Amino acid sequence: MAQATSGEKLITIDGVQYKVRTEVVYQSGLGVPGTLSTTAPIRYVVQYQPLSTVPVIGSNPLQPWVTLGERDNTNQNNWIFTPAAGAGFQKALIANGPNSLTTSLDEATVNALSTSAGVTKQQATQILQVAPNVAPTAPAPVQPPPQSPSPPGSNKPDPIDTTVDPNVSQINPEKGNPAFQDLVYPTGIRSNGQDFIKFTVIKYITRKLNTSANNSFSGAIGVLENRRDASNANLTSGQEKEVKGSIILPIQPSISDNNNVDWNGLGINPLEMELLNGSLNIMSGSGQQYVNDLIGRLQTTIKDPNVINAIKLQFAQKAAGVEGMLSRVAGAVVNPNLELLFQGPTLRPFNFTFRLSPRDKEEATTVRKIIRIFKQYSAVGTASGGLFLTTPNVFNISYHNRGDEKSNHPSLNKIKTCALKSVSVDYTPDGSYMTFNDSYNTMTSYSISLQFQELEPVTTSDYTDPLDQIGY
Repeated sequence: MAQATSGEKLITIDGVQYKVRTEVVYQSGLGVPGTLSTTAPIRYVVQYQPLSTVPVIGSNPLQPWVTLGERDNTNQNNWIFTPAAGAGFQKALIANGPNSLTTSLDEATVNALSTSAGVTKQQATQILQVAPNVAPTAPAPVQPPPQSPSPPGSNKPDPIDTTVDPNVSQINPEKGNPAFQDLVYPTGIRSNGQDFIKFTVIKYITRKLNTSANNSFSGAIGVLENRRDASNANLTSGQEKEVKGSIILPIQPSISDNNNVDWNGLGINPLEMELLNGSLNIMSGSGQQYVNDLIGRLQTTIKDPNVINAIKLQFAQKAAGVEGMLSRVAGAVVNPNLELLFQGPTLRPFNFTFRLSPRDKEEATTVRKIIRIFKQYSAVGTASGGLFLTTPNVFNISYHNRGDEKSNHPSLNKIKTCALKSVSVDYTPDGSYMTFNDSYNTMTSYSISLQFQELEPVTTSDYTDPLDQIGY
């Protein structure tokens, strides 16, 4: 694949000037320079660069080029816009079909493609018209809004519009961690039928919010899409997890899990209960009748000697600035109607400690790689030159018996996709510095401690295995 970038052009939209250019990603025919493929998709992007309104002394600072949209001949408007394209740009590019702006952009693109690919302008024009011009990674097509409430000259998304766009893609690191070959320690653990634990490193994928009842992954509004975790079940095409690689280690001596649900004792005293009842009755339209009934109950209650004494103690307590007078003097408290109530789920933590003692040169290399992978692939990424920090990779953890990687150990717990929160390495676990005589001076032993936590809570719907298997 090759790339051609057109020259820059100044345009004015709604009284504001912008600098625009086009960018085309293309492929040579059969990989031969000086020819263009008529079947490989061409990615045709329009970008703009903000123009600084503040005078700059010396050289102008580099401004990032922002993608406004991509040409797509499968879309009725021939454009798929990004959120950066405001109403002004959308109208300028798609209103009334081809116009002076789109014509000039196409001419600049033909010139750039002709120069970059070494073909004639006629050939470049033909390729732009014939080759598939589809933008599979761009956001879904949108129509220009009929009238934007943004101020004149504004070409940004309407600040009043708070609708979540479910097609906005996540920010990816500029240098993502590459895939790696599976690492196994000790060397023969997978082939000798031994039980082991497997850590599969996968790319973190955000869960999209369902903003429409017609979305394919759920029939309800306000739920989240399936996450790519231990399997690709229930995921649509293109959602499959991106596996970086896996690490296989012996099962540690201590295995445990702790499934918790958050319950807390909460109370509601009679006054709060009456206020709640009053609010519900007012919302249901029967507020006046409730007030009349409440007055009748208060007249009866206020005659109770216990209530009269409690009220006197309450006034005395406020005057003296002390607490607990009702309990101290009368030996009672207002009934709080205390009850243990469900507050929500919790996220399970998992801690592992492994002793890695290589026995030969091959295992020494494997051990160093294992430590490096756990450290590097749990570190944050960077994007846009450090403007953003991106989510680290996540891990699927599974137990396997008798060397079988196709099924989970039925007598041990299953674990959902986890974040690796901490990696701790002890390079001298025996209390002394000792290395092998290899070119890397590999330590004779390492101790690595890993702290994981699941990304999602366990629910009853996760227990789909047969009843004689432990599951989560």
